[in-house]
Amino acid sequence: MFRKILIAEDFDTVNLGVKQLLEEFAPKENIQHVQYCDDALLKVKRALFDKEPFDLLISDLSFVENTFRENKLNSGEELIAAVRKEQPDIKVIVYSVETKPYVIKYLLEELDCNAYISKSRESMREFRQAIKVISGSDEKFVSPELKYSKAETELDEIDELDIKIIAALSKGADQNEIADDLNYSRSSIEKRINRLKTSLKAKNNPHLVAISKDLGLI
Repeated sequence: MFRKILIAEDFDTVNLGVKQLLEEFAPKENIQHVQYCDDALLKVKRALFDKEPFDLLISDLSFVENTFRENKLNSGEELIAAVRKEQPDIKVIVYSVETKPYVIKYLLEELDCNAYISKSRESMREFRQAIKVISGSDEKFVSPELKYSKAETELDEIDELDIKIIAALSKGADQNEIADDLNYSRSSIEKRINRLKTSLKAKNNPHLVAISKDLGLI
């Protein structure tokens, strides 16, 4: 299914389990792993130079800081974006404990990742499913327990008034000021803000603003 696979994961125990499973889908000698994002990008570039490119990248999102040298890439998101520039057609699987819907949406839609697998007791089974899905088509795979589809629907329901409210919150306005400026009752604004926090899984107003910025809403 895949000729050459690169795993970017900083924990050897996780690397070992994933690598053993991947031997079902690619030759053992063609499965490589690295612990740092910079090293992963270098391997991708070298493989392209040698005309023996990787056709699958599996990456975590968070990595332990390399204390021996300065890193240019410090996260899985940065690595995936950099690899996409070098090799746009490479398949990418994200393997992470992150469960926030807006993060998953960003990775699948903005960075065009092909699969998102949650680190759990079902991970190995889901890896097999994901590889079968993405190897033969452009279909994407997401761990069933994650709520990406629900998040997508909720984002579609955010309207222009919601954006104005979030923008006002980002500038430090309180609910009374927003209600006066937009000619709505305080209770209406409060209900809107509470609905937005529920939809975007925000803990409070500053968190709502931060998530909205990450999603490009404001």
